[in-house]
Amino acid sequence: MRETKEGYRYLTQFDTNTTEYVGVELEVKVKNDSKFNYEFACNVINDAGIPKTQFTKEGSIIDSEKDKIQYLRSAWGTPKPGFWKEDQYIIHVIFMDQHFASVAFTVGKQEIIGTPTILKQNETLTTNNNTSTTQPKKTTQELLKDLEELIGMEKVKQSIQENIAYLQFNKVRMDKGFKDDSALNIHSVFKGNPGTGKTTIVRLLGQIYRSMGLLSKGHVVEVGRAELIAEYIGQTAPKVKKAINDARGGILFIDEAYALSRGSDSKIDYGQEAIEVLLKEMSDGIGDIAIVAAGYPAEMNTFITSNPGLQSRFKQNFYFEDYLPEELFAISQVALKKEEVDLDIEAEKLLKNYLTEQYRNRDKSFGNARMAYSIIDEAKKQMGIRLLKKENFSTLSKEEISTILSDDLQAIFRENNRRKLKLTIEEKELKAALNELNELVGLQAIKKEIEDMTQLVRFYSETGKDILHKFSLHAVLMGNPGTGKTTLARILAKIYKALGLLERGHVVEVDRQELVAAYIGQTAIKTANIIDKAMGGVLFIDEAYALASGSDNDFGNEAIETLLKLMEDNRGAFAVITAGYPDNMNIFLKSNPGLKSRFDKTYTLPDYNSNEMMDIAQSLLTKETLQLTEDAKKYLQQYFEESHTLRDKYFGNARSVRQAIESIITKQNLRLATIPQAQRTNEVIQQITLADVKHLTAKSEQKNNAIGFKRSEGA
Repeated sequence: MRETKEGYRYLTQFDTNTTEYVGVELEVKVKNDSKFNYEFACNVINDAGIPKTQFTKEGSIIDSEKDKIQYLRSAWGTPKPGFWKEDQYIIHVIFMDQHFASVAFTVGKQEIIGTPTILKQNETLTTNNNTSTTQPKKTTQELLKDLEELIGMEKVKQSIQENIAYLQFNKVRMDKGFKDDSALNIHSVFKGNPGTGKTTIVRLLGQIYRSMGLLSKGHVVEVGRAELIAEYIGQTAPKVKKAINDARGGILFIDEAYALSRGSDSKIDYGQEAIEVLLKEMSDGIGDIAIVAAGYPAEMNTFITSNPGLQSRFKQNFYFEDYLPEELFAISQVALKKEEVDLDIEAEKLLKNYLTEQYRNRDKSFGNARMAYSIIDEAKKQMGIRLLKKENFSTLSKEEISTILSDDLQAIFRENNRRKLKLTIEEKELKAALNELNELVGLQAIKKEIEDMTQLVRFYSETGKDILHKFSLHAVLMGNPGTGKTTLARILAKIYKALGLLERGHVVEVDRQELVAAYIGQTAIKTANIIDKAMGGVLFIDEAYALASGSDNDFGNEAIETLLKLMEDNRGAFAVITAGYPDNMNIFLKSNPGLKSRFDKTYTLPDYNSNEMMDIAQSLLTKETLQLTEDAKKYLQQYFEESHTLRDKYFGNARSVRQAIESIITKQNLRLATIPQAQRTNEVIQQITLADVKHLTAKSEQKNNAIGFKRSEGA
């Protein structure tokens, strides 16, 4: 039963994305004429016998009439969807201390209207103290054997085996009188991406700890931020304590535990209060409970280090790696068996290739085992859709109605790509950014490459293809001062954002000083913090070669290693653009083998020739509504030709042009100041004469370090 504005809806399957509360309705025929109080409880377990929740309803029936029908209702959930996760559940209804009925329902991706069937007595899962009694309890060795039979998770399984052995060793010591109870701390941290088996492992751990006598029940109570954090002051602690009491004897499994520590998101947040209650329980509570905090690796590292108490309480850490392609295929075989279907040879090859491609292109949201199960489930549906179109459907063989073809897989892969593609090209922003790029003088090769990228993104958008990892956003810009490296990096960030390749498109500009610390261990933290600020945008590292000094006592290499790792871990989440002199950057790229593989796109920004310098000058003067006389134009062109001929590695390029124009405007203004005001017509004010440019002399700039030509020694 689900309550809506229009009334109650009766469902056999609830939608996990929209369901807030799942309710139970009892239709009771009253046999008593007098007033009486009633109570009914609902114990909810999943198909594995693990308790999900328990809720009760108390009330009174007054002025009753014999044989009158009464409707008693109760529900449980949260104000926001998410509490009821995809699974199969059974509700045991206890009315007035008597088992009333057991009803099965499902939580999936859509609602199915109907009235759930009451299970027969031999179909129910009887419970005692929240633990399933449908099967004999397994021994520790039997449970560890079950653990070993799980697909993949080799490091996790090894860690669990070692921890269990050590716990057994310490338990024996305690039984013999040694005071070593601190070693029996079984609170744990699970780090891993979605679908890596964290929930499966925590259920097994509950049973293993129960078999060892470390927990009395071994059940698992799964909670998230919504189940622990209240909206008002004073309400969070009771919610956390209730969750702890519900899990007493078993495991309190806190999924996405890092969400408890997000005080910066809101001025009023009670996550810290929840953490303090959990810490108190772990330090001096009555025990008989294991608290397991789980979530993404990076977020969990931040969460655990955010509070010294958390690090000392969570003694066991398990890292759940992403499943390898061959492991994902093995998981899909399990899913096929469960769905009673099979793959033909072509479909099998296609699935293997797809799983390999998905693994190579995986990111933080990679679905792992969930993805493998989902593919088989959706392929079975596609198979059904295909077969139902046949006129002779009822006469098809058993093999035909249980064989998934490559066409069935292709259909869901195309649909998955369309769903995954969240590409929105911001046409207005793109046009403005491309205009900025095209206004830059020269750089024809770079402009052509960006034009090709834009066309490809449009094509992928129109055809529904996934653009993730199709383009390399990391780049090296090589060029002398003033060739436009910083300007180009800023424009590229705007283009990437407009194309949907980057989320924010901002630019974080740094050099060696912002990345490298003075003491050991601090550089990695400093670099990681800078990269965190650049997420969704561009990290622009000017004079990047300064990171690779070659000194044994320098931490620049630590910054490079941190940078390379985070570029790999966060592929597609941000772009890194490094810049510097050509010779120095070539040495920099050779200093670490990983640099060339990450920066596979190199742009060389050549020195501007004299004509390009003149174009830049004309553009700058036009913006100031100034025009050159023919004599001044001829002189300035000659100046740029001589400057280009005499250039060295410190040649300022566009920077020199800007400085020259600034000095020309200053000379013109000084000249105008000597002219009577009545003679300063618009034509005179807007004119640059030979007198305004004649102070520029390329040869004298080479010798005397004049503005815009040569940098001083050591600059």
